[in-house]
Amino acid sequence: MLVIAAPLARATENRVGARELSLMKADAILVNLARGELINETALFEHLQRHPSFTACLDARWVEPVRHGEFRMHHPFLELPNVIGSPHNSAPVRSWGRIAFQRAAENCRRVLRGDNPHHLIGPEERML
Repeated sequence: MLVIAAPLARATENRVGARELSLMKADAILVNLARGELINETALFEHLQRHPSFTACLDARWVEPVRHGEFRMHHPFLELPNVIGSPHNSAPVRSWGRIAFQRAAENCRRVLRGDNPHHLIGPEERML
C-alpha cells in the first residue's frame, strides 16, 4: 500500500508516474489524500486499466475548486471497478483537530523564540 499525504510543490508535481506505478505490486493499493497533481493522471488511469487487481483510492482530484473553480478529471476514473473515490473531505477529521492545533502552536512558539517553524514550503515551491 502506498499512502500519499504530501504537499503540492514543484518537487512533488507528477511525482508518481508510469515508472513508479510499474514498480508496485500488481495487487497494490494506492491512496491519495493529498492533491491529484502528485500523480500523473494519464499514467494512473492506464495502469488501472491494465492491472484490474490494482486499486486506487482517490480523495483528491486533478482539478479542484480551490485552484480551478470546479471538480474535474480528464479520465473516467469513477467508472473503473478498481477505483474508490471520495469527495476530498479529509481535512475536517475530528480526531486530528487537536494534533493540528498542537503542531500550529508549536510552530508559533518556535517563531517567537527566533527558530524556524517546521515543515515550511518556500514560495518558489508552492503550487497554490
